[in-house]
Amino acid sequence: MLAGLGHLDLVCSDLERSLAFYGTVFGPLGLQPPVTFPGERGEPIHYLRFPTPGSGSLGLRKADEAQEFELYAPGFHHLALTVDTREDVDAAHAAAAAAGAEVLHAPRLWPQYHPEYYVLALRIWFLALDRVEQLDEAVSEHSELLEAIRAGDGTRAERSMRRHVQGFEQAVRKVL
Repeated sequence: MLAGLGHLDLVCSDLERSLAFYGTVFGPLGLQPPVTFPGERGEPIHYLRFPTPGSGSLGLRKADEAQEFELYAPGFHHLALTVDTREDVDAAHAAAAAAGAEVLHAPRLWPQYHPEYYVLALRIWFLALDRVEQLDEAVSEHSELLEAIRAGDGTRAERSMRRHVQGFEQAVRKVL
């Protein structure tokens, strides 16, 4: 009887950056530090295990060569992870945005799937992040966003986020 997903391996153009991202965003939610095993070609595969024993793991491998990611091309489309609470979703959203992930949909209910399906959608640009100039500056722009949120200024927060996402998308498209 099929019981679930054992593991999913992702091939990354920048393995170290990917490991750091997943550790930063999902480590506080229980994703375990990587355990490394040799792959079928001898390459290291870094498995980040989910916190519940037997619930699977996420494997990260280094790509042989950089290539453009196409969302609707044959192959991988997306990965959905489950967390315990809405607060965990919100925490993952804040950490992912601060780490430079493009937020496709901020956390919200998706009642068409289930009345309590609360989720965010991210586009993680790992195929190009290692070639984006001034990435640290792009990530540091989030301090303005966080200050606006802390001040309760939704209009300023939205302007800041829009400016950041548009600039980041332009930088990524430039290297693709």
